[in-house]
Amino acid sequence: MSAPRPVMLSFDDGPLPGLTDRVLDTLAAYRGEDGQPLRAGFFMVGDAPPNFWPARRYYAPYELWIHKGSMRRFPALVQQVIERGHEIGNHSLHHLWGRWPRFRSVAAVRAEIDGWTAVATAAGWSPTAPRWFRAPYLIDTPAMRAAVAQAGYHWVGGDTLGDAAPRRRLADWIQTFERLAAQPGGDPIMLILHDILPGTVDRLGDLLDAIAVRGHPFWHFAPRIG
Repeated sequence: MSAPRPVMLSFDDGPLPGLTDRVLDTLAAYRGEDGQPLRAGFFMVGDAPPNFWPARRYYAPYELWIHKGSMRRFPALVQQVIERGHEIGNHSLHHLWGRWPRFRSVAAVRAEIDGWTAVATAAGWSPTAPRWFRAPYLIDTPAMRAAVAQAGYHWVGGDTLGDAAPRRRLADWIQTFERLAAQPGGDPIMLILHDILPGTVDRLGDLLDAIAVRGHPFWHFAPRIG
């Protein structure tokens, strides 16, 4: 019988005060493979539109949760994530839905990626090697791939437990995790959660305890390149 697969954690769509900072406090209670406080990846939004109609220009038509994070508005939270040793990744400037017709253009997507870089740098992020990018909504298009490569970022995917779905309970998340864990292969499971959702933040410790009790070790965020 194979050993339980390791688990890496990542969080999308922040930062937001009162939520991202609580996630940091929860993560501090868990340990990675070297016994140090667990380090996650935070795929932050550069400057999400704060109002409904501007957001509609960028977000998916089906998007329910429009109150996303902003590195521009909350640079102190960016610094807090960095100071605690976590990785910060590019999640685009405005949380773009890559299937809007204008984002079929490599130049338009590249502007979103480069705009994020400028905002993140102003908030205190230092360009690192490797640099990580996760596509909002996990949308994978030729334009997105080309722009990411041109900008010098590495594409990061992952698996969601459905924490953004409003009616899913902790038991549903755990059931989904168990299906992921049962898949063959020894690579770490890269979990995608959302640090802007109160329900996720409230239940994060319970979720991590449920994963740990099933024997899965936590590994620091370190995606495989290539």
